[in-house]
Amino acid sequence: MFALYFQNGLGYSPLRSGLAVTPFAIGSACAEAIAGRLVDRLGRLLTVWGLAGVALGLGGTALILRLAPAGTAVWLALPALLIGGLGSGCVISPNVTMTLREVPVRMAGAAGGALQTGQRLGGAIGTAALPGLFYVVLGAHPHDYRAAVATAVGFGILPVLCALALAAHDWRRHRRSRRTPSAPEVSHGHLHAGQG
Repeated sequence: MFALYFQNGLGYSPLRSGLAVTPFAIGSACAEAIAGRLVDRLGRLLTVWGLAGVALGLGGTALILRLAPAGTAVWLALPALLIGGLGSGCVISPNVTMTLREVPVRMAGAAGGALQTGQRLGGAIGTAALPGLFYVVLGAHPHDYRAAVATAVGFGILPVLCALALAAHDWRRHRRSRRTPSAPEVSHGHLHAGQG
């Protein structure tokens, strides 16, 4: 969507269009390197922060591209794209690590395949749906590329918010299970679970 906006809407070359979204890639690469070391300590909280960063970064980018003058919007959006990239780097690799470590070793191959399939399917749906929405808005408002990109990016945030809600729920569940000691089993008035 950014490429469509920058190249078709603003007349950027492909190189300049790619450079305009480079802060997202830089943020993602930097955060990914750090997140790999933090995943064992922070667990699911890392993905909660990451998804919040993605939502905040993309939301800010959508608002800036919609409201700011086209000539300066790209520059103003750079910090928001960087925040979104930092959030993305805190999600992808840590999420794979946390998801697959819960799987029994004998099921690791099937789980890895299912995870990859889900990622590819989600990417394909997003790649088809959001540019499609971009062109629907553009068809209703010809030449209003700012509205088209803001709407498409805005709708792209919805799955991120759903993932954020799931990650927050999972994080709270893990916190509760760590704080609540498991009660010893009681059978016929006798304590079991290691007490004799």
